[in-house]
Amino acid sequence: MKMKESFLFPDCDFLLENASTEQNEKIVVVSIIGKTAYNSKGLKLKALGRMFTSPDKRTNECTIEGYYDEKHQIIYLHVHSLLDTDNFIKNYSSLEEKCDMSNDFLTIFDQVKSSYAKTMFTLFYISHIVIISQPSYTFDTNYIQYFKAMESMDQKLLENISSALREVACLGENWIIAGRPATPRVIFYFERCPKSVTNIKKYEHNIEDRIYYILRKTRIISYNNSFVRAWSLFAIPLNEEFVFVSSDGPPDRLGEAVRGLVKGCQPDGAIQIQAPYCSQSDNPRNFQNFLRKHIKQARSKGFEDVQAHFELPSLLEWVKASKAIHGVMEKLGSISELSTETRFSEQRCLKVLPLAVARYQEALTGRYTSTVHETRLGFAMALFGAQARGPMFHKFSKQLEAECVAFWKNGKQLCEKLSLTGNPCTQRKEHGEDVEHSSGVKYVAVCDCGRKQGSRDDPYNAKDANYTFYYVLSKECGCLKSERLPFPIFKPSGSDYKVAVLDSEETLSDNNSEATDGKMLVKQSTTEYLPGMLTTVSPRNLLPEYSSWSLVCLGPSSLYSHNLGLSDNYYPGFWATTNYLLPWDVLVYSKAMHPVTLEEQLDQTKWSNKRREVKPTKWVPQFAVKLFIGFEYECPRGHRFMLAAPDKILKAAPGSIVKDKGQKVAESDMPMYFPCLCTRGVKNMIAQLMRIHVVTPKAAVNVKLNPRVQPAAGAPIFVPTLDGPSTLTQAAYWILRLPYIYYSDKKNFLENQNARLLSGVFSVKKMDFN
Repeated sequence: MKMKESFLFPDCDFLLENASTEQNEKIVVVSIIGKTAYNSKGLKLKALGRMFTSPDKRTNECTIEGYYDEKHQIIYLHVHSLLDTDNFIKNYSSLEEKCDMSNDFLTIFDQVKSSYAKTMFTLFYISHIVIISQPSYTFDTNYIQYFKAMESMDQKLLENISSALREVACLGENWIIAGRPATPRVIFYFERCPKSVTNIKKYEHNIEDRIYYILRKTRIISYNNSFVRAWSLFAIPLNEEFVFVSSDGPPDRLGEAVRGLVKGCQPDGAIQIQAPYCSQSDNPRNFQNFLRKHIKQARSKGFEDVQAHFELPSLLEWVKASKAIHGVMEKLGSISELSTETRFSEQRCLKVLPLAVARYQEALTGRYTSTVHETRLGFAMALFGAQARGPMFHKFSKQLEAECVAFWKNGKQLCEKLSLTGNPCTQRKEHGEDVEHSSGVKYVAVCDCGRKQGSRDDPYNAKDANYTFYYVLSKECGCLKSERLPFPIFKPSGSDYKVAVLDSEETLSDNNSEATDGKMLVKQSTTEYLPGMLTTVSPRNLLPEYSSWSLVCLGPSSLYSHNLGLSDNYYPGFWATTNYLLPWDVLVYSKAMHPVTLEEQLDQTKWSNKRREVKPTKWVPQFAVKLFIGFEYECPRGHRFMLAAPDKILKAAPGSIVKDKGQKVAESDMPMYFPCLCTRGVKNMIAQLMRIHVVTPKAAVNVKLNPRVQPAAGAPIFVPTLDGPSTLTQAAYWILRLPYIYYSDKKNFLENQNARLLSGVFSVKKMDFN
């Protein structure tokens, strides 16, 4: 068999093509491990360049390249790994990608070391001689960690390896029991020699002493009664040299290439070259002679470094056994003994993890919200991040998060469905339809007329918020029977009715209408009702299922005394000095029967509060009337107050005349939300505009209300009816109760600083008796 190219282990079945005729020819296996410097092309021992000249075959990060010297029956195995600088640079991109995925270099480097250790371990089970090549002139003590790890693995894997070898029929029993043909001898090759060294032989002996001392102290090897342990991972000779330090100068690559070319051109030149050397040094002191002594001893009497099994296998035996051992090593996982940094990190994280979990669980009772969960998880992560270290940090931080989430979801998770005011439900996560949502929040509010105060639950549906609560409380108060002006609502024609489904572009229209006596009458639907509250862009043919507004008459205007204000006995919850209505003098106009002067035009422009248009020939001022109006705000604690201006709370001394006038609030946009006086020391205690008070005069005028609320900038404008303003009776005390929640068919509007009651709520006109 002519072997001229290298191969990748364990793909070496082709070596058995002539194995039947060579079974009696015994082979010696020499393995080369170690590291290489930059620009060495990953080759250990520069003389191996002739054998291993196929870098394209080295596709993996850690491979074993082999070469069979048929003439001398020697198999050379050469390890290419990421510890070789050239190979590291070649695979740098893939390593960078792995680091990006794991976020830690040390974790990836542990994998590199583990792969290299398994490759070394394989060679220690199939070799007779192992050469450790080093690019410097000092022993790399990092190998001690590898040796310790492999020695620990040896005790665990011996049974598996023996079982695998037992399946190979051609092997002897001693080989199967030992798990390998021999305990390999390790020799060391150093590519460089210090310049200050004059006696290189003495220097080699000094290194041998140091290596022996290190291996002995670390118990890699040990002597007992003048022999080494029979189960040692490897052995070093007792009375022979096992260190070679190269004294060659800088490599003459061009000269070596020329000499190799000359010899290669000789007749049968390729056969004359002595493998593994492409060129021979003129210096008789070379590694070839050094290695030849060890190979010769292996062929003659074997190694007596340890009292263990030693044999030279046939090519067939070695190939079969090597593939079986490689199969066992492939199933081997990562080697934890090599992961020093990772093991420290793991131990540290395991120590801190329960402390962080306890920090999360500290003082937690019952169920709690996701906000509390996230806050507590942040505390736990902060504690873990302050004390945990190393590459296992990310793994255990995820475990910490998983344990905290599991603790939260194990009966402590809340439903958290938001109420219409934005509070989460405090019931358990899956409380079923038979249990209503509840945030546990209670508010204090008053009825439609403002005389009965009661507690209300945080609402989860609009009907409870705007209708049911006020209906029940007003029934207790008795104002439910008071005179009221009803707002139009949906009236079904039967039991088969449903909520309407609106198109995204459906707006106010005059569809489904007909003309009667010159007026447009809209046909209201009796089978479908509006899905939200009424707005100025709602379809005209749809009405809400119930009214979210209330307009109630308390009685005659004499119920209100401007000197006394609103009595605490009848109107509970008002802050002192804020329970007064504002007087508002309104100039009433009538149609003019003659031309209007310029001064009259200016007066009309000044006093008209419904429209800003000047009608010089239509209206003229006739007389003035006095109304009392008030914009009442109510906070969640039940506190109530009036505003004297859009940005000012009313303050009046008891028994005195209110100095503020109603014109400013009547002609301005009023805020829907205003800070309550109880806000001092309490964050965000905001009162909402809930009632508009009107005391109409005895004069023959029509006072009309046209409330329009815009709950946010750009939001639709909410109105109680599309039929126009509501006309109030004379000399009466009226209260318009506004909705508690504003919701359309698409959105629920929460508290917003831009929410406004638009101006133009009031209009006063002389009665037309024609």
